[in-house]
Amino acid sequence: MSSFWDSTKKTVSRAGTNLRMGGGSSTATMDPEFNEQQQRFLNLERRAMKLLQETKDYRGSISAMTNSQHALSRNLSAFLLDVQRPQDYQAAYRQAAQSIDQVAQPQFDEVYMHTVLQPMAQFCGYLPEFNKAIKKRKDLATDLERARKALAKEQTKGQDPMSIERAEMDVQYAEEAFNVMNKTLIGEIPKLINSRVYVVDPSFEAFVKSQLQFFNDSLQQMDSVARYLPPQGGPSDDRVLDQRIGDVMAQVRSLSICNHNVV
Repeated sequence: MSSFWDSTKKTVSRAGTNLRMGGGSSTATMDPEFNEQQQRFLNLERRAMKLLQETKDYRGSISAMTNSQHALSRNLSAFLLDVQRPQDYQAAYRQAAQSIDQVAQPQFDEVYMHTVLQPMAQFCGYLPEFNKAIKKRKDLATDLERARKALAKEQTKGQDPMSIERAEMDVQYAEEAFNVMNKTLIGEIPKLINSRVYVVDPSFEAFVKSQLQFFNDSLQQMDSVARYLPPQGGPSDDRVLDQRIGDVMAQVRSLSICNHNVV
């Protein structure tokens, strides 16, 4: 990526970076092929930036989840601190949540940063360079239009052959600079678009593998908690559990203070 863009910038530099900057364009510099490639680039830019933001959000969501889980485990222990018969699952869950938050998540984060987020950010980092080149093309189109108008004005006067010759040279110089930039963009934008495959494919593979590793590590930690719980049953066990919870809540509702409207 960097090699062909470095080459592009050198070519552009040789093609007229000393031209005055301007704004606007004319029909003389309109190119349907460039317009098509520019639209493709804009679509790519929009989707790439959205994907980059989503990769950042996913990283943040994993971190937020493990942090919240760890905090919940600590608060669960504090909530039941004075219970005379503490359950073993409380300590096991707290230890599991701590290991997930402080070991599994940082390991996942390191791999995710290097194999998913950084490559995507690097790819998106080239997009502003193409935006600068597109703006430069617009400026060169304006310079070319200005040079053509100046030539037409001198030809209308027809009084000074030297002035006409200089104006013709200005037009030729502006045309060469514009054509180089125009041709460069038409050739390089498809290369940029095609290169996304070589970024996304290995990053997606790494993304899936890092997820598998993280959730496997988390599962191993949670298995240490599951052994303190009754075996997973069917609908009948769910009904028993619902009944137990319902009985406890009925006892809470039977407390006298729960039967008074306290303002």
